Amino acid sequence: MTLEIEGGPARVWSARSGKRHLVAGGIIKTLQLRLEADGPEWFWVEGTVRSVAWSTEVAVKLPPVTVVMPTRLREQDAVAQSERFAQMGIVHQVLVIDQGGTLAALPAFSRLLANHPKVRLISQPNLGGSGGYARGMLEASRNDAAAVLLSDDDAVLSEESLHRMLTYQALATRPTIVGAPLFSAAQPTRLITHTEMVDARAFQWRSTNRMRDTMDLAGTSPPDWTFITAGSRANYTGWWGTLFPPGTISDLGLPAPLFLKWDDAEYGLRATAHGYDHAVLPGTAVHHPPWTAYRTQMTWTARVLHRNRLVIAAAYGSGRGVILSSLLHQVKHVLSGHLLTAELWEDGIEAMCAGPETWMGDDLQHARTDGDQLVRAWHHDHDLPAPTSPTRRTPFALPSAMLRAVLRMLRSDHAPRAILAVHADDVHWRTTLGADAVLVTDDEGSTVSAFSVRGSDMRRALRRSLRSHLGLAVQWRSLCRRYRTALPRHITPDAWNALFAAASTERT
Repeated sequence: MTLEIEGGPARVWSARSGKRHLVAGGIIKTLQLRLEADGPEWFWVEGTVRSVAWSTEVAVKLPPVTVVMPTRLREQDAVAQSERFAQMGIVHQVLVIDQGGTLAALPAFSRLLANHPKVRLISQPNLGGSGGYARGMLEASRNDAAAVLLSDDDAVLSEESLHRMLTYQALATRPTIVGAPLFSAAQPTRLITHTEMVDARAFQWRSTNRMRDTMDLAGTSPPDWTFITAGSRANYTGWWGTLFPPGTISDLGLPAPLFLKWDDAEYGLRATAHGYDHAVLPGTAVHHPPWTAYRTQMTWTARVLHRNRLVIAAAYGSGRGVILSSLLHQVKHVLSGHLLTAELWEDGIEAMCAGPETWMGDDLQHARTDGDQLVRAWHHDHDLPAPTSPTRRTPFALPSAMLRAVLRMLRSDHAPRAILAVHADDVHWRTTLGADAVLVTDDEGSTVSAFSVRGSDMRRALRRSLRSHLGLAVQWRSLCRRYRTALPRHITPDAWNALFAAASTERT
C-alpha cells in the first residue's frame, strides 16, 4: 500500500489487537506499507495534513451501481435520498419504488426527475419491504453488468463509503455481498450494529464479534475497536445498505414474499448456500434513525417478524431450538406484561402453522392491515383511561419484580396500583416486569401508550402459548418440508410478476 500525505508534520500509526504502534513521524510525502494477514489491522494518520491518499498497484475495474430504494409516504426522505444518490458519480441509475402513490404528483420529485435523468420512478401498491425491493431488483437485473445497492429511503450512505464497498467487492476473490456498519442518525457516533449472522440453533440474529450492545465511538481510535474482531462468519447483511456484485439477482433470484422482516436474512442464507461470502466493512457507515423495542415489538410489525422468523427457520431445516427460543420469549412477554406482543406472536404462529399455501405471497396487500386490526382490538380492551398518572418511574428490583408478576398472574384481577412509566427506547421485559400497568412515553414525556396488565389475561396468554408451541413441535418436520418445497416457487421473476399484476388489478 502506498500512502501519500500532503502537509504535516504527521504521524502514521498502526494497531493490532488493541495495541498501537508508531510507524513513522514528521514530514512524510510517501510511505510504503506492507499488508499481511497477520500484520496490523489498522493504519491511520494523525496531524495537520491537507490530504491523505491510499493506493495499491492492483488493477481493478469498478462496475456501475444501480440503487434500489423502496419508499412509502416519506416524501421528504425519498426526495433527499434520491438526490444524494443521483449526485454520486459511481451511481448510474436510481430506482425509486413508490408504494404510497404520492411521489408522481409531488412537485419536488418532478423537479428531481427533470434534473437527474438517472432517477427513475416506479409506482405500485404497498407490497411491503420485500415487494418494494423485489420490484427494484427485478428492474435492476435487466443490467447484469451493474452492482446493485439496496437502501432504505432514510438510510444515509456517503459516496466514499459506497466507493470503498464497491472496491472491496471488485477485489474479492469470491463473489461477496458487502454491507456497512449501522450508526444512529440521532447520535452519529453511536454504532448500533456491525457484522451479524443468523444463529442456526435459535434462528435469531446475533453479532458475529464481541459487540453485545450499541457503542458510542466518540473519542475512540482504532486500538479501542477490538470488539470488531470476528468470532464467526457472517451469513447475511441488513438491507439498510447492502451491495450485490453484478449478476447476483440473476444467479439467486428475488426475495421471499414476506412483506416485512427476514427477507434480507433469508436472501443472505440463500447466497451463503450458493457460495457467496458476506462482508461488513469497517471504515464505511450507514446512518439510520434508530429503532425502539416498543416500535418493533408492540406494533403490527411483531406479527410478521415472528411469523417470518419461524417460516425461514423451517424452510432452512432448523431444529426445534427455534421453538424453545420462541416459547421462552413468550413466557417473558407474559410475565412482563407485553401481552400485545404475545398476541401478535401467537397470530403469527397460527399463520405459519396453516402452511405456505394459505398466505405466502397472497397476504402482501393486507399483511399490515391484519396486524393493525389486532393491535386496535387489543388496545380497545386493555388501554387505561386518559389521563393516567404513573406511580413510579423506575423498574422494580428483579426479585421483587418476578414475585409481583407471578402473584398477579395467579390472583384475581384488581385495579392497577403500580403504574410504571417507561420511555419507548427502554421498553424491555426486564424494565416492565412487575408493573400492574405501563405508560410508554416519548422524548417529551408524553404518553404514547397506556395499558393494564391483568392476571386473567396473563393466564390466558400463557395457556395459548403452551398449546401453540406444543403444536409447533409436533408439526415441525412436516412444516419444514412444506416451506422448503414452497419457497423456491415464490422467488422467481414469474412468481413476482404475477403478484405485481394481481396487485395492480386489485388497485384499479
